[in-house]
Amino acid sequence: MESTPWIILSIIILLLIGFLTMVWAKKSKTPPDYYAFFIMGIIWLVMGIPLKNYSLWSLGLIFTIVGLVNKSKWESNRRRWKDLTDPQKKFKIIAIIASGVLVLVGLVVFFLIRK
Repeated sequence: MESTPWIILSIIILLLIGFLTMVWAKKSKTPPDYYAFFIMGIIWLVMGIPLKNYSLWSLGLIFTIVGLVNKSKWESNRRRWKDLTDPQKKFKIIAIIASGVLVLVGLVVFFLIRK
């Protein structure tokens, strides 16, 4: 039960990040990248099956199906680095760094609590 506050805090942080991403995406009117859905679905599906995490592999299956159903839109909605504007590139770099820091902090906390 020692880890319950950390789990609640991490869920709140993830919900906040998701909310901010939703608000930002709504402003930019960017169409969904179905190729990214497909890749993310395959990764989650492959990770969920050996881990016996039914939530993970079922979400992976849903993302894979959504990506495959919209396969005709893969190239039209694909956003490559060269297609991004300077503010979008800056935001993406900040998001990648912030995600990396959160993963690193999570691992450090996990190993400190474990000992």
